[in-house]
Amino acid sequence: MDPLKSSLLVVAILASSVATVHGQGFRKKGWQCEKINAPLCSNMGYNVTRIPNMLGHETQKEAEVQFKQFLPLINFNCASQLQFFLCSAYFPMCTEMVDVLITSCRPLCEYVRKQCLHVLAEFGIPWPAKLNCTKFLERNDGQRMCMTGPNFTEDASPKPPLIRSTGIKQNGTRTVTPAGATYTGSEECRKFKNSVNYYYVESTRSCAVFCNQEGIFKTSDKETMDKWMAVWSILCLVSTLSVLCTFFVDTVRFKYPERSIIWLALCYLLYSISFIVRLAAGREAISCDREYNTPKFLIQDGRRNTGCAVVFLVQYFFSMAATIWWVILALTWFLAAGMKWGYEAIGSYSNLFHVIAWSLPCIKTIFIFITGKIDGDELTGLCFVGNQDLIALAAFVLGPQFTYLIIGTLFLIAGFVGLFRIRATVQRDGNTKSETNKLERLIVRLGIFAVFSTVPATAVIACYFYEYANKEYWFYGKRDNRIAEPNLSIFMLKLFMSLFVGTISGIWIWSPKTLQSWKKVYYVLTGKRPPRPQTQRNGGHSNETTV
Repeated sequence: MDPLKSSLLVVAILASSVATVHGQGFRKKGWQCEKINAPLCSNMGYNVTRIPNMLGHETQKEAEVQFKQFLPLINFNCASQLQFFLCSAYFPMCTEMVDVLITSCRPLCEYVRKQCLHVLAEFGIPWPAKLNCTKFLERNDGQRMCMTGPNFTEDASPKPPLIRSTGIKQNGTRTVTPAGATYTGSEECRKFKNSVNYYYVESTRSCAVFCNQEGIFKTSDKETMDKWMAVWSILCLVSTLSVLCTFFVDTVRFKYPERSIIWLALCYLLYSISFIVRLAAGREAISCDREYNTPKFLIQDGRRNTGCAVVFLVQYFFSMAATIWWVILALTWFLAAGMKWGYEAIGSYSNLFHVIAWSLPCIKTIFIFITGKIDGDELTGLCFVGNQDLIALAAFVLGPQFTYLIIGTLFLIAGFVGLFRIRATVQRDGNTKSETNKLERLIVRLGIFAVFSTVPATAVIACYFYEYANKEYWFYGKRDNRIAEPNLSIFMLKLFMSLFVGTISGIWIWSPKTLQSWKKVYYVLTGKRPPRPQTQRNGGHSNETTV
């Protein structure tokens, strides 16, 4: 006979004995057995339970929700008796012969705890107090009943650990990698490469990689990206901060089109700060989540984590606003250089520019937040949109960025055409050489701007297209019978180019005028007087020479 059925038969016989000894009837008013609805516990050798259970759950649904917090532990298979033990605690066996809950015996609890405690310890999780083994009966006798579990003996030798420490530390936590030849990950995630490192998230009905585990990127790749991100975010911060400080020192000096560069720098300043916040807070604090008491996994709904939500809001809003200010900069260059508009004429539309530049990103950001499309990025530990959802990546990142690039490029081309047409007119009308040279310098400056702004935007979009086209292959591990892995260099290029415009924004404001402005600040702060013209006397006549 099956050992489990034999064990349950003994329990049933003892239940009958207890009922006879105590003169109890077959049913006590106010409670009754009910069929187990939880699929994972409906085939444990018994199929009826009683609510409330020993843990105080009032409904099977409530018990099942709490039971699922142990799914990763069950998937690790640290103890063969674990699932039976948990089912007996959350869905104890019920018989109408006696008014008692029939759970596992204490030796089974102690065995399971001994086998699985080291797994929980690797993730910094203690053994749940509600499953304290002292709450379970010591043995099964004629007065009290418990289940010993299938194929269980008290002297069962411990199984070897199913996980091993990699020895690599990240944010103070040792990472662990499941070992063994058999699959132990979530059933729903079996199709993923490194499937044992994935957890099936009930709330989103999709798989997410455990934090500090390797999904599609190696741990060394993540460490390299952290260093790369630190370098360029700090450089971008310093450069944009210098632009804004110069603007506040001499606000009147900056008119449109140059005024657009100021707002562009402001966007990149805050954008770079979001990277620094992530680096300071750490990956787990920003991009990780957990269900109940499970090990942390890469977040799929950033609204559940305040740090993740804040990083997303800053990253997405100001990256989109920066792109729109780049389009406005191209437009104002076109109006000034190609259409010969004056500064005042362009400045009269400044309110409209601000409405467009801030409202469009705001609308998109709110919509993404409402729909819960914020997710974590395994490589950078940042929260953005489209990291794990390709449809969201196309709709909220690729689509808008590509549209803005096309519009801005058209304005640049139109500006070039207008400049060359005006240059031809100036030369034909016989204007002075100085006017022609001034126009040529404007063309060169616009050309430099076009290269240093359009090329980074194009590179970022190309990297996003690369990610969009290949990410499914990276997740599932094969493409044309070859192992598919992402190219780290492309992701490093994407991050570099996304910060490049902000990093070089300082060159647009550094000029002799900027130097004079900062000299004035220096004299004001130090209380010194600026140098005055020196007077030289020759033969009783004074000649003033400015030094």
